[in-house]
This record gives sequence, structure tokens and C-alpha cells, in this order.
Amino acid sequence: MDLIKIGKYIAEKRKALGLTQKQLAEKLNMSDKSVSKWERGICLPDVSIYMELCSILRISINEFLTGEDIGAENVIEKSDSNLIQITKESKKKQKNLKTILAVVTVFAVIVSAILGTLFFHKLIQPKNYITAVDQTSTEMKTAELLSGTDGAYLFHYFTKDEFKTLTIYVSEYQSGTLISKSKVADLDYDGIDSPSRGVIAVVPDFESFKVKLIVADDYTKYSTDFPILGQ
Repeated sequence: MDLIKIGKYIAEKRKALGLTQKQLAEKLNMSDKSVSKWERGICLPDVSIYMELCSILRISINEFLTGEDIGAENVIEKSDSNLIQITKESKKKQKNLKTILAVVTVFAVIVSAILGTLFFHKLIQPKNYITAVDQTSTEMKTAELLSGTDGAYLFHYFTKDEFKTLTIYVSEYQSGTLISKSKVADLDYDGIDSPSRGVIAVVPDFESFKVKLIVADDYTKYSTDFPILGQ
């Protein structure tokens, strides 16, 4: 996310409502210094006040994360992009944190222990696997805000194999027994390097009895809907 762009957008909406930084801060029970930092693009507000801030500024969560007004025809596209973006940015933050920890680790025994642990995980790690994003993480909480009352589920997938097609299947179970398995989508990587990692987002809509599936990597993004709980 572009912190400078989001900061300017917050300032623009605040001024349009005739609010000072101090007045906005008071509505959020925070200091005007915090508001100043947001508007200068130094940092983002805590995820816990996203909804309250958006309500005060009369904008949607997607508009806040994008840093611009969104027309009705672009809401779904921006929502999908924001879901993927927050997941990717979380991975960058984790990578930066590991780098900082490595720099401040000055004792040889600690370095040896870390390298030994990494080497061990490298040996036992499977070639292809999926991990769920922590439900308590900032990216997961933000994804839930974006997705509405039915929430969302985010996953990272990793692979050491090169491939030309990524095929997505949906399997139906009843009382623990596999009833059917159908192909939902084929993502074609013929002619380009296949990714080594990506993001999978599953967003249920129980009111309409369907689920949105989003699969994205550094090269492509695919989105589709499929029915659930039919009959």
C-alpha cells in the first residue's frame, strides 16, 4: 500500500469535512500527532480503528486502503487487489524483520543455532505445501474487514516444482465421504516462469450460497465464484 497516497487521502477527506487534525484525533480518542503521522505517510493507523476512521471520513475500507475514491463499478476489483496486497506486504514485513534480527545477532553461538534450524527445516520441508495465514495477524483482520460479515480465509502456497498449469479443484464431502471432485479453474503459465509462491483467498458469501476464490502470484491474478450448500 502507498502510505503517502493514503495519507494525502485522509488529509483531503478530513479537510473536506472541515475537521482539524486535533478534532479528528479527539473523535478517535488519539493524539493529533498520530493523525499528523498518518497524513504525512509515516505510518498507517492501527487496524483496530480502520472502520471507525472510515466512518468518520465517510469512506469505505477499500477506498481507505487504496487512497482514492472508488466508483461502484470498480469496488469488486479493488477489494480483490487490496486482499492480495495486504498479504504480500505482510510477507515483506516478515522478511525485513528477519533481516534486522540477523544483523543484531552478534554472538556466534546464536548465529550457528539459527543456521542450524534453517538447515533442518530446509531438509524436512516438503516440495509443495500450503500454510494458512494466522487468524490473529493484521493482514487477516484487514482481510476480514474487507470481506464483510462472512469473513475470509487467506493461504500462502509454496512450490519447488516448475509447472505449466496450476489446476484448482473443489471436492465435496458428506459425513466425511468424498462425493465429488470437479475442476474449477486452470491457470496457464506456458511460456512464462511458474511462480515459487503465491496467495489463495477464499471469501464465502453464505447469503448467496457461493464462495469467491482468488489465486494470485507475482505474475497473474485469477478470480472465480462457485456455488456451495446447493440443495
